Amino acid sequence: MESVQVALNPLDWSGVSAITSILMLFINIFLLVSIIFAYRTIKEEVKNRDSSLLLWAMDEMSKIKPDLSLIHNAGDYAIGELGSEDHAVAWPQETVDAAYRVSIVMQRLSYMAMSGLISKEHFAKMWGPAFVKAWDSLESYIHHKRFLNGEPLTLAEGAYSRNDFEKYALYCRELNT
Repeated sequence: MESVQVALNPLDWSGVSAITSILMLFINIFLLVSIIFAYRTIKEEVKNRDSSLLLWAMDEMSKIKPDLSLIHNAGDYAIGELGSEDHAVAWPQETVDAAYRVSIVMQRLSYMAMSGLISKEHFAKMWGPAFVKAWDSLESYIHHKRFLNGEPLTLAEGAYSRNDFEKYALYCRELNT
């Protein structure tokens, strides 16, 4: 039997460098494609989240429709100046309860919009006039609640009860004028 000889040529470093460069090119292309795919996936997830939040918001708004119509038809909330002895609530208890429910929902939805969880612009396009009209109807009710809680009456003074509702209603009013 003849002996088998294996001849190994000396290692050429320029060849190894070229192979390594080609391998790195493929890795970089793979990483770039992965980043593009991840960006598109995240973008779609954000759209899904926004649509889910908007569907939830539509459900919340539809739940308070009867309360909104009751409040809009109720007239003035109170008689007399706030803080004086002749101040008296003119709304019946049913309307006051409806005002409470509406103000809570409007505060939640306004918080979502003002904090950026829902697009303020999309939300204003859908319900901007409803928020403005609700604020106009509930402003004296909310000021009365703030007065009873011993907090400032206006945003400029530092009011915190239903402050996102007030801010968002003012934002919608400015947007539509």
